[in-house]
Amino acid sequence: MSAALLRLIAASSLLVAVRCASTAKNLGASSAATLRASKAPSVDDFFAALSEEEALASVWRRAPTLWQSVSGAADLFCFDDAVAGAEGGLLERACVALGDAAARGNWVSEYAAPGDRAALEAALRRGTVFFNGAGLDYPKLAALAARAQATLGLPCNANVYLTDPGREVSVSPHTDAQDVLVFQTAGRKRWRVWRPPPRRRGVDPFGRGKRGDAIAPAELDEPLLDAWLEPGDVLYVPIGFPHATSTEACDAVSCHVTLGLDTYFYGLCYATLRAVAIARAGGRDGVDSSRLDDALHDRLFAPLPLGFLNDGALDDAGLVDRIVDDVAALNADVAAACGVAAPSLGDAAAVRRCADFF
Repeated sequence: MSAALLRLIAASSLLVAVRCASTAKNLGASSAATLRASKAPSVDDFFAALSEEEALASVWRRAPTLWQSVSGAADLFCFDDAVAGAEGGLLERACVALGDAAARGNWVSEYAAPGDRAALEAALRRGTVFFNGAGLDYPKLAALAARAQATLGLPCNANVYLTDPGREVSVSPHTDAQDVLVFQTAGRKRWRVWRPPPRRRGVDPFGRGKRGDAIAPAELDEPLLDAWLEPGDVLYVPIGFPHATSTEACDAVSCHVTLGLDTYFYGLCYATLRAVAIARAGGRDGVDSSRLDDALHDRLFAPLPLGFLNDGALDDAGLVDRIVDDVAALNADVAAACGVAAPSLGDAAAVRRCADFF
């Protein structure tokens, strides 16, 4: 970890990481009091810390992580903003994740499109209201997504979620196809995050708990994280890590903004780089990814290194060499696991040109 980041942590107590096997109860009253007494870092400070390589890279795809008391995060969105959006015709894309389905362990949503406060409150009585692409209509959220994209060099999208108090199950355990940063902006919400369960043949590991699938309790270990998010807290949840939320012990509407960091959706991963290299080399791929064990599957669909899309990133010979070496080793390993000959990727120069494709 860089000296600059260590100084930032010491000065602002920015990174209060809750990592593997850590839960909110382990923070303790004294730690929480010290945190609240410290000078709150701003959203800009938060992203400045993330721009340091170790801040996010050390937990990227490995562990849920909680940062507490980020100044300005609570100002990003509130229930009145949602009401104003409804009355202004901005929530035509809004949906509701049905609470009765969540209680049965499945994510089922339908359009809500509230046009005023009464309609929004009625939708909340049915479940969690969410609207994707909120940055299209709310300038603060557009700026947040743009800041994240500039910092991390990844496509980013802002979604908003609203949940009435008193819901034992806001959303049931499910996985998403994005890494996410969750900004709790109003109210409180309990988050539990688990390590990914073993893959099941024919079931998308990044869409578990949806479209009729349910994650059985026996598939989940103890939570890696069990924490109540307060306004100003920011949570990182890796792609494919099951998570569930609750507002059971709350007395106000919970609002949070989720930044989805998309690599899988856009194919910004080693699987795509490998496929492009094989196609450009004129080869044929006999690898069946469904036959890979979990570790190899994770490597195949892992994103290229953080920041690789940033301007000038591929001018770094060391970074490019690392990518070339990684995809070559991966190509050999997945072919061996499937009992087929490793297809040609072309020479190192050809793979570098494929990296430039991105």
